[in-house]
Amino acid sequence: MIDEKNEKNPEDIDNEERDKEERNADTVHGSDKLENKDGTETGKKVDEEREVIEKDIENNEVLQEPETSEVDESKVLRDEIKSLKDENARLRSEFMNYRNALVRESEESIKKYKEKMILRLIEIYDNLSRALENSENSKKSLISGIRLIHKSVERLMFDEGLSMILPEIGKPFDPFSHEVEGTISSNDVPDMAVYGVVERGYNLNGKVLKPARVVVAVNNSSES
Repeated sequence: MIDEKNEKNPEDIDNEERDKEERNADTVHGSDKLENKDGTETGKKVDEEREVIEKDIENNEVLQEPETSEVDESKVLRDEIKSLKDENARLRSEFMNYRNALVRESEESIKKYKEKMILRLIEIYDNLSRALENSENSKKSLISGIRLIHKSVERLMFDEGLSMILPEIGKPFDPFSHEVEGTISSNDVPDMAVYGVVERGYNLNGKVLKPARVVVAVNNSSES
């Protein structure tokens, strides 16, 4: 005799199988969701780690670039300083050579000038010696010798740029080239004009070396 309690209806069996399959399906689906969730979280972590690494690399590059730039700039400055020092040393050497050349040239010019002056003085000395030797024979020879010496000295002075200041009688007094030796009351020449020359003056290369000494006239009318 079959136990009615243990005997199952085919429909119940089908329902049980269907429920079992649904539970398995739910379990698999839940596992898939869990796997997808874990995969997504893992992917996010990987992306975050990659971003952190990339940022670290960028930061390192940013930090390294100024260091490299500072190193390059420092090298450029050292090169410029070295170049300036070399240029300064070269210019100093050229200046010293130029100055030494000028000193030598100046010394040579002075030496030649002295030699030239000595030769001119020797000429005057010889003329004076001859005049003294001939003065024992005649007064005429002495006068001729003195004139020769006078001409030699005059030529020597004029060759060096000397010129005479010879004031003209009756011309206005020039305070730049004349020196008042005295005044005289006279109407023979205009008032404050040169009345007489006491001593001539001299210019050297256009500059008054010695002013001429003159007497200046003061008209009677101006005195009263």
